[in-house]
Amino acid sequence: MFKIITCIASEDKAKKAVQGLAEDYNIQAIISHFARGLGRSSPLAPNKLGQQTEKVIISVLVETKQVDNIFAYIFHAADLDRPHGGIIYVTAVSQAITSPQVNADNTNEAAGAIT
Repeated sequence: MFKIITCIASEDKAKKAVQGLAEDYNIQAIISHFARGLGRSSPLAPNKLGQQTEKVIISVLVETKQVDNIFAYIFHAADLDRPHGGIIYVTAVSQAITSPQVNADNTNEAAGAIT
């Protein structure tokens, strides 16, 4: 079983989380993209004009047994425990097909073979 962890955070904090996932958890497939929105907590809020902010959205597919550890890692690495730090959530995946090479030892690559 798999789940998707999605995090919306500031660019600098999201980069730190992505780098850590690659280094500490050896996760190779991370989806990352920018988003822009309007915040309601700005001096212009009474005029119905929010403060425009840019965020990074990262999503990663993980096995169910890893969800709690990776969720906690992203939560702390992206500083989501501070006000307006961002948001993180988990989505259940009803069906996922992974490549057999994702979980392999990559012995062919170590030997220089091309597959």
